[in-house]
Amino acid sequence: MSGTIDVYAGTVLTPGETYSGAVISVVDGRIDGINESPERSADLSFPDGIAIPGLIDVHTHGFGGHCATSGHASDVAEIAESAPSHGVTTVFPTTMSATHGRLLDAASAFAAARARAAGGADLPGLHLEGPYFTDDGHSGVQDPDTFREPSVDELDELLDAADGGIARVTLAPELDGALEFVRAAKRRGLVVSAAHSDAGYERTRTAFDSGVSLVAHLYNGMAQFHHRRPGLVGGALVADGVAVELIADGVHLHPAAVELAIRAKGVENVLLVSDSAPYAGCPDGEYEIGGRRVVVSDGACRADDGETLAGSALTLDGAVRTVVDETSVDLADAVAMATANPARELSLLDRGRLATGYRGDIAVLDGDLDVVATVVEGTVQYRR
Repeated sequence: MSGTIDVYAGTVLTPGETYSGAVISVVDGRIDGINESPERSADLSFPDGIAIPGLIDVHTHGFGGHCATSGHASDVAEIAESAPSHGVTTVFPTTMSATHGRLLDAASAFAAARARAAGGADLPGLHLEGPYFTDDGHSGVQDPDTFREPSVDELDELLDAADGGIARVTLAPELDGALEFVRAAKRRGLVVSAAHSDAGYERTRTAFDSGVSLVAHLYNGMAQFHHRRPGLVGGALVADGVAVELIADGVHLHPAAVELAIRAKGVENVLLVSDSAPYAGCPDGEYEIGGRRVVVSDGACRADDGETLAGSALTLDGAVRTVVDETSVDLADAVAMATANPARELSLLDRGRLATGYRGDIAVLDGDLDVVATVVEGTVQYRR
C-alpha cells in the first residue's frame, strides 16, 4: 500500500538540484514537496545523510541465490525484496538465453510475482537478454545451444505468458531477421538493446536506425573496438540517441574505459547497471549458472575457465560508489546514471527524480555512500 512519510536529510540530491538540510514529504506514495528546513522531527531523520532518488536497476539476473530465469515466482519476489537493502526501488529481472519452454516459465513466473507484489522494489517489466544471439566468441556464459534467430511469434507468446509484462529485449543485431524483429518489438512498446554481438559498424548503425536505442554492458560481450573495425563499441560511442550500460564494478571495466564512455556519450546517455549474477550477495564459492560451474571470489563471478566473466557480484549502490571513487564524475552525475537516465530509457516517467508528483522512492546514503534507508512509494522497505 502507498505510504505517507516525511524524510529529513542533511543533503538532498534530486539529482538536478542539491538541497542542504531538507524534508521530502511523501503523501499517498507521491512526493508532495521538498522543503529546506533546519533539522527537525521527521518520520525518518538523517542529519548526516544524503537522500537520492531510489536506484533503478534495469539489468539484473538475480541476487542471493535467486535467479530470474528459474521459472519460480518466489525467486522473482526474492530479487525484488532484497533490492532495497542496496537502495534499489525499481528492478527489471533479466533472463538468460534459454529454451522456449524455460523462457515461457520465466515469463509466467514474473507475471505471478508482479501480481502479488508482497514488498520490496517495484517490478515494472521483464528484460529478455537473448536468446537471439550468435555463437561468435562473445557469448560469455550465455548457453550457445539455446541461441536462435529472432522470432516475433515467440516474442508474442512470451508477452502473453508475462501478461504483457516484458519491457525490453536484448539481441545481436547482425542476425538474419533481426532488423524486422527490432521494428516489431518497438511496435509492441518494447525497448530493444544490442549485445553479445560481432556486428560490424555499418550493421550497427542500421540497427540503431531500425530502433535499437541501448547497448547492454558496453565493451563486454561484443567485438572489441579497432581503429579500422569500430563495430558495436565504436558505433555506440558516436551515435546520437543511443544510450549505453556500464558495469562499473572495477572488474568488467578499467576506470579509463568507464571515463571514456561517459565523456563520449555524456552523462545523460549512460546507465549504470549491476548485471548481477544470481549468486551476487552469496559467500565466495562454487555455484552453477545455466548448467555451467561458476566461481564467486574477490568481488567477481567467473566461469570455471577462470577467465570468462559470468555476470557480476555487483550491486547498484556499489556501481555508484565505484564511479565516484575511480573517475572524475561527481556524486550527482553518478546518481543520475542510476536513476534519471534508466527511468528515461525505460519510459518510467513517474520516477528517477526527487520532485513533486514523482513516486516516493528514496534512498538515503551515509558519508561512505553506503545505504542506510530505502523508501519505496512512501513505505520504508529497508533501514540499516
